[in-house]
Amino acid sequence: MSTDQSISSSEKKSLFAFRAKKKNTKDILLDLAKKNKLFVCIVLVPLTACILYFGFIESDIYVSECVFVIRQPEKKGSSGVGSLLQSFGVSSVREEAFTVRGFILSRDALKVINENIDLRKAFGKNKIDLINRFDPIGIDDSFEALYKYFLKRVSVDIDMTSSIATLRVRAFSSQDAYNINEGLLFMSEGLINKLNDRARKDMLDNAVRDVDESEREAKDTALALSVYQDKEILFDPAQQSTMQLQQVSRLQTELLNVRGLIAHYREFASESPQKRGLEKRAAELRKEIDLEMSKVAGGDASMTQKLIEYERLKLDRMFSEKKLAAALTSLEQAKADVQRQQLYLERIVHPNIPDSSIYPNRITNILAAAGLLLVLFGVVKLLLIGVIEHQD
Repeated sequence: MSTDQSISSSEKKSLFAFRAKKKNTKDILLDLAKKNKLFVCIVLVPLTACILYFGFIESDIYVSECVFVIRQPEKKGSSGVGSLLQSFGVSSVREEAFTVRGFILSRDALKVINENIDLRKAFGKNKIDLINRFDPIGIDDSFEALYKYFLKRVSVDIDMTSSIATLRVRAFSSQDAYNINEGLLFMSEGLINKLNDRARKDMLDNAVRDVDESEREAKDTALALSVYQDKEILFDPAQQSTMQLQQVSRLQTELLNVRGLIAHYREFASESPQKRGLEKRAAELRKEIDLEMSKVAGGDASMTQKLIEYERLKLDRMFSEKKLAAALTSLEQAKADVQRQQLYLERIVHPNIPDSSIYPNRITNILAAAGLLLVLFGVVKLLLIGVIEHQD
């Protein structure tokens, strides 16, 4: 009986302690909610810190901006419609604009800028607040860290329709912002000039190489034709063929006359010794005619075969001469193109020296922080109310 009473008494004490603990937790949450300690912790203290930072501590940021476009000469169209639609002028080049953008945001550009303007010093001054300062606690001042910091301070926006590019540089002094902007734009102009020089050199080298090859080919074909003429003793195969055909025609005419005389002697003086002489002459004429005809149209040594090879070599020479003429024309055109700039960077708006800071937007930042903190306070309060109701 005493044992049951002692066990019952222990259980009652444990239950009482659990209820007391539960009541204490509930009281604490209710007290925190009722006495506005939650509002002070979540809203007032952080908002005060935001007001101090955004209003008095955060460094002024100056923005230097410039606008440019990459252009190239525009040629007239070859057709009538094209000549109406196009005229000599300039046209924007989108691909080169993105090329310049890639260079501005590259490590090479940063390296040159850093050699002329000590960016670690410009972005790591003591007057810059710790949040915006480069390497504020001296942990990592490597080039890669500087490059990541640099990308946050420089931007290039390109309009896809007009290909106009806008370069913006953010710095903590107006002079630094201007110097960086002007340096990047100057290097971009140098890049365009380098691309021009390379294109001109490639164009001229290709044109000169084509001329050299065409000239060598023209000389080879002319020499081949001359060698063939000397070998076959030809000066003009067509004229020589005409002369040989005229000789055949003359021999055939003479053969007809001799045959006429032979027929006459056969009818009136068949036993005349002149008849045998005429027959012998007729046989000789037939041999001469066959020989001359074989020279004109016969085997591999005939004039016809020689004329085929002669015409082939002559066509090769004519083709090489036309090719050489076209190459010379291309060379002259390349020389003319070299005289004018293929691409150029046109400054629409020059880099400015800002006379006042644009960022930070102190009032906007404070109001935004206040709004976020109030939202956070509401969410936390709802969670606490939910916890209290769950415990009840």
